[in-house]
Order: sequence, then C-alpha cells, then structure tokens
Amino acid sequence: MGKVLVWTTLTTFLLSLFQAIVLSGLVFLPAVPDLVLLVVLYVSFMNSSVIGSTSGFISGLLLDFLSAAPIGLNAFIKSSTGFLVGNLTGMFNLNKMFIPCFMAACATLYKAILVWILSLFFGPGVLVYVLYGKMLYAEMLVNVLFAPVIFGFLSVFSSLFISRDRYNENK
Repeated sequence: MGKVLVWTTLTTFLLSLFQAIVLSGLVFLPAVPDLVLLVVLYVSFMNSSVIGSTSGFISGLLLDFLSAAPIGLNAFIKSSTGFLVGNLTGMFNLNKMFIPCFMAACATLYKAILVWILSLFFGPGVLVYVLYGKMLYAEMLVNVLFAPVIFGFLSVFSSLFISRDRYNENK
C-alpha cells in the first residue's frame, strides 16, 4: 500500500503542475481536464476503497495547497470519489475505452454536485459549477477524452499503481 501511495502522490503532483502550467494555457481546450481525478479513479478502481480514499485525500490535499481552493475542499472531493470508486473494485473488467470514459463522466458530475454542496459551508470562496452551464460539460468532455490516455499510461506502470495483492490477482 505504501508504494502505491508514494507513486500516486508523486504522479498527482507532477500532473497537477502539468495541468496548471501547460494545459491551462492551451486555448483549443474548452476546459482544463482534472488529471488528478483521473489518477484517483484508476488507483481506486484497481485497488480498494481504503487505498482509493487515502490516495484521494493525499492528492486532494496536495491540490488544495497548490490551488486557491479552501484547504480540505479537493481533499474531501477526491477522497470521497476514491472511496466510492474503490468499492467497485473487481465488479467488472476495466475496458480500455468505455469504462474509463464512463467513470470520468460520472466522477466529474459527482465532483460538481459535491462542490455545490460544499460551497454552502465554505461560502463564496468556492467556484461552483452551474449544472446547466457549458463549463461543467466542457470539463466533462475533456475528462472523458483524457481518461483512456491516463488509464492507459498508468496501466503500463501497473506494478507501481496496484498493490501487490491486487497485482498478483490480475496477472
């Protein structure tokens, strides 16, 4: 479990920087994809709810420190997403296209709903998604497009992102 958390933390840190520095400056993208969310989805689905929620919390807390979001906002969103997706471990096979895309779309919608709920507690410092606005669906689209890429990349290094017990089961 420790190895998975270390590699997940390192990967989410690097992807957070890539997302903030490179992807946010690309004008042809309608929105910035949430690469950290996609990593948490992969790690959670391939391991368990314990590893998923722990890696989600650590990467979300890291994201909170790197962004202007209130401390704990991303940590709560990513850890609860990791917990929920971790409960799906072993329920179905990870298809290379459909399942990552479907999980990314559902997780983006879940994130938008949680951000709205948490904005009631955090106040006006939280940017809320408008459920009928184009920004939510633009982010959902880019998350869906990036999900197979991130899942495929992480599966190349699956021994680093899957705990030893799960890795031996999948072989």
